[in-house]
Amino acid sequence: YERLTRSEGERRGGLASADLALRSLDFARVFAAADEPARIEAMLLQAAEDLHAAGARVLGVCSNTGHLFSEPLRHWPKMRFVAVDRALAAHLAARAVPEVWLLGVRRTLVHPLFHDTLRAAGIRTRIPADATLRRLDEAIFGELERGEVGPLTLSVFDSLEAELQSQGARDVVLACTELPLAVARRPLPFRLWDTVPVHCEALLAAAREDA
Repeated sequence: YERLTRSEGERRGGLASADLALRSLDFARVFAAADEPARIEAMLLQAAEDLHAAGARVLGVCSNTGHLFSEPLRHWPKMRFVAVDRALAAHLAARAVPEVWLLGVRRTLVHPLFHDTLRAAGIRTRIPADATLRRLDEAIFGELERGEVGPLTLSVFDSLEAELQSQGARDVVLACTELPLAVARRPLPFRLWDTVPVHCEALLAAAREDA
């Protein structure tokens, strides 16, 4: 919400802000249903129905992992769905980025969604070792989800930096909305691509086209 509102205000100036309808889901319920995709898809579709009833015409899921369950929304005729993976691919391709390392929740990174979309745009993808991804999950769900950047997160980031540097990484995608919190405290020496502003700009652009 803050990013969308600030971006629109900066573009138009004055007291302008984004005209938004928001629908928040109980993350505990979503997390508990993680192995039942149909349940999460139903939750997202109901939320979309609520937003459509409120007058929204452009739809975004403000969660990278949430996009793993977005297939029904991509074909839903009532609203234009702006997918973060497609927005990221277009953003990176426009800047001629040849290869990226993806950081985020393990479930997201081992799923083909981001890899397939980026590779279709001519962008190679890589991810850290599985043991590293599991430790990153511990940091995300154990600290970052609560707004904390603690010893575990800092230790994981030390390991991430060493691993990615040893592999010659240059461009790194923050494919998790919690990771910018950690990067603000513990920077990484790579060219970082945060999916949050990329997705927000794509959503605002779609809303302007739909107006």
